[in-house]
Amino acid sequence: MKVDDKLLRKSLNFAIDFSVIKKEGFKNKARKFDESIDCIINLKDLNLNDPKQRIDKEIVLPNNIVNLEKPNVCVIASDEILLEAKKLGLDTLDQDGLVSINNEEKKYKKKFVKRYDYFIVEDKMMPNLARYLARFLGPIGKMPKPFPSGYGVISTPEDLKTAIERYLKVIRIQLKKNPQVQVKIGKKSMEKEKVLENLKTVVDYIADQMPHKYNNIKSMFLKTTMGRPVKIDEQYLKSIEV
Repeated sequence: MKVDDKLLRKSLNFAIDFSVIKKEGFKNKARKFDESIDCIINLKDLNLNDPKQRIDKEIVLPNNIVNLEKPNVCVIASDEILLEAKKLGLDTLDQDGLVSINNEEKKYKKKFVKRYDYFIVEDKMMPNLARYLARFLGPIGKMPKPFPSGYGVISTPEDLKTAIERYLKVIRIQLKKNPQVQVKIGKKSMEKEKVLENLKTVVDYIADQMPHKYNNIKSMFLKTTMGRPVKIDEQYLKSIEV
């Protein structure tokens, strides 16, 4: 199921339009927050019991997916990297902090790991992170991964700066138990062409990982946080045009 730019752009326009609250007799009303835009891809003819057909990787999109100066990350480090992270205004955790969290109740640990989108860890602290938090980070896909699977394991302050820039554009793609991938590709406030570039990158990447490329894509949808899903399909779009 390979789609062209024109169809993707048209589908994106409908998804954004469907995010607006429309009620007969009332003025159209946009929601008061900047909704995310998600891409949902349903796959077919896969055997997810085969590890080679699963995906668990972070990829860098062409454009930021959040309108922020810094991503929602926690930096686990020591010495120079820790100082640099604090200088950048990031949330941090040192060795004593890791030990302290390990002494907390299970409920607190679960809440803590859900607080951040990503964790960036200094390479020499990976063993301790694995020891104390791996069983909480792993199940939700937040365990930092070294390159090429991810960008969360660093060794210098310069690596940290690079990782922070990347994590404004990084998405986590996971395909493990269900033949479906859902990822954020941007915000409603972004330029549509930038969202479109991100969308094309996601579709092309997933197709490239599949045994039969685009033929493994069953269907695709776009939706905003509160909007109704829009199927990326010419016949469907014709049916909803007014």
